[in-house]
Amino acid sequence: MKKILFLCLIFISLKTNAIDSNKLINFNDLNILFDFKKNDWNENVLFLIKKNSFSIVDSNSDTFYLKSIFNDGQIITMPIFSNNIVEKIKFEYIFDYKKENLKILNDHFNSFNNFCFEYFQNDNSIQVDVSKCN
Repeated sequence: MKKILFLCLIFISLKTNAIDSNKLINFNDLNILFDFKKNDWNENVLFLIKKNSFSIVDSNSDTFYLKSIFNDGQIITMPIFSNNIVEKIKFEYIFDYKKENLKILNDHFNSFNNFCFEYFQNDNSIQVDVSKCN
């Protein structure tokens, strides 16, 4: 139940923007996401899609992806599991691309210790791949 409430708090408001730097995932939330097991993640996503601001993204795997819908875009959260443990989390920020958005995301994610990040961008999205560094 604690994890369900956590996920609700991460993505709760429809009145926020997808790229508000003070609304982006924080270090503690990221640690909690990495603690999920595959079944727990899927159960929480099924619970959250009952809200209008969330939906499941079709994937070719047995893991559900969560799409959070905001005023100015969407964020898709895609955990990648290995042996039932989160190996990597992909966040895809979908919105009208602006150069300053990449800087906001880069500055935000690079402020976290113990996590490594890769960034990929195209005309309408930025994908951030997050993994734990050793």
